[in-house]
Amino acid sequence: MSFISLTFIAFCLLALAAYWLSRGKTAQNAILLVASYVFYGWVHPWYAVMLGLSTLADYFLLKGMARRRERARRYLWLSLLLNVGLLAFFKYYNFFNEALAAGLSADFFFVKIALPFGLSFFTIKKVMYMVDAALGRLDPDPDLVDFALYVSFFPQIVAGPIDRAQKLLPQFKSARRWRGEFFHEAWPLIVMGFFKKVVIADTVKSMVDRLFTIETPTHLLIGAAALGFTLQILADFSAYTDISRGVARLFGLSTAENFDNPYLALTPSEFWNRWHITLSNFLRDYIFFPLRRLSLRRKGWPGWFAQAMPPMVAMFVSGLWHGAGWTFALWGIFHGLLILAYQAAGIRGEWKPAGRLERAGAWLVMFSLIVLSWLIFRAPSVGWLAGLSRLPLIGSPDEITVALIALATFAFYALPLLLKLGLDRLTRPDSWWQAAYYTAALAAIVLYINSSNPDFIYSQF
Repeated sequence: MSFISLTFIAFCLLALAAYWLSRGKTAQNAILLVASYVFYGWVHPWYAVMLGLSTLADYFLLKGMARRRERARRYLWLSLLLNVGLLAFFKYYNFFNEALAAGLSADFFFVKIALPFGLSFFTIKKVMYMVDAALGRLDPDPDLVDFALYVSFFPQIVAGPIDRAQKLLPQFKSARRWRGEFFHEAWPLIVMGFFKKVVIADTVKSMVDRLFTIETPTHLLIGAAALGFTLQILADFSAYTDISRGVARLFGLSTAENFDNPYLALTPSEFWNRWHITLSNFLRDYIFFPLRRLSLRRKGWPGWFAQAMPPMVAMFVSGLWHGAGWTFALWGIFHGLLILAYQAAGIRGEWKPAGRLERAGAWLVMFSLIVLSWLIFRAPSVGWLAGLSRLPLIGSPDEITVALIALATFAFYALPLLLKLGLDRLTRPDSWWQAAYYTAALAAIVLYINSSNPDFIYSQF
C-alpha cells in the first residue's frame, strides 16, 4: 500500500477514526498494531506472517534474556543470527543465485525470491533493541504489544525513519488525547512530502531513467543524469520521511527527523550527519564506535589500520544494507575512502573554512563528490562505470542540446526546494509567505498526481 494512493488515504482515515474514538493507551496501541499489520500485509499477507513470527522469536529471546541475565550475550547472538540471516537470505539470494546458476539449467537456480518491503528497516530496529537490552540500556522484558508495535509501526516500516525504542516506547506507554496541534504540525509535512514526491521526484525520474538508458552517452549526458538523480533521490526519500512523520503526528506520536539539508555539507562526515540521519546514527553507534573501541584496545594493530578500519567497515555495511550488487558495495567503499581522505587532510568533525570563498570552494568540492557517489549508486553495473572513460566528452550538437535541456529541467525542479530552504530561514512558519508556498504546492500536486509513480526509491531496500 503506497502513501501515494487513495487506498492509503482511506485506510489512514479509518485507522485514525478508530484510534481516536478509543480510550486508553492499551486500546490505541492494539488498534495501531492491527493497522500496521494490515498495512504491511496488504499486498502479500505472508509478509505480515513473516514479520509476526520473527517478532515473536525476538520477544521470546528477550524473555530468556530477562530470566537469565548472565546469558544475555548468547540470546543476543541468536537474535543477530536470526535477523541478519533473514535479511541476508532475502536480500542476497538472487544476487548469488545468478552467479551459481551461470551455465546451469536446473530450474531451482532460477527461482527468484521477492524482498519483503521494509525488511532492512525493521531488522535494524530489532537489532538495536536486542543490543541495547543485552547491554542493559533497555528493559529486556517489554510488553508484547508495545514491542511488536515498535517493530511494525506502519508509517515507518517501509522506509523509516529508523527510530530507536528509547524514543517510541515511552510514547506508546503514555496516554494520548487528540489535540489540534497534531494536525497543524502534520499537514505541512504531508503536503511537502506529496509535493516532493509527485511533482519533483517522479517528474525528474522519467528524464533520469531515459538518460541512463542511452546506449553510448557522452560525459556531459552522464553528468546531467547524475545531477538529476542527485535531485531525484533527495526529493523521493525525504518525501517518504515527511509523509511518515506527518502521519505519525496525526496519531499523536513524534518521530525522528531524517534529513537536514544534506547537500549543504562541507565534509563527508557532515553529509552523513545530515543524510538518512537515523541510519547514520545506527552505523555510528552500533558499528563505528564499537570497532573504534576495539581498534584502540588492540595494541598490536598498525596505526593506519586502526584508523581506517572503523569508517571503512561502517560504510561498506551501509553499501551492503542498501542492496545486493557490486555498485552498492563500491558506493559504500567510496564513502569510506572519502572519510579517510578528509581525515588524512586534517578535516574532521565540525570543520568550517574561515572565509566565504573557501567555504564556497569546500561546498563545491563536497557536492561534486556527492554527485559522483550517486552516479556510482545509480549505475547499472560496475562494468558500465568502467566503460565511462571510453565515452566522448561532449558529443554532437544534438547530444549537447539534450544535455542542456535535461540540466535546465533539473534546475527548474530544484528551485522549489531552494525556495523552501530560503523561506524556512527568513520567514516564520505561520507567515503568509509559507501559506502561499503550501497553496501553490497543493495546486501543483493536483496537476501532477495522475502522472506520479506510487513506488519510492528506498522501498526496494
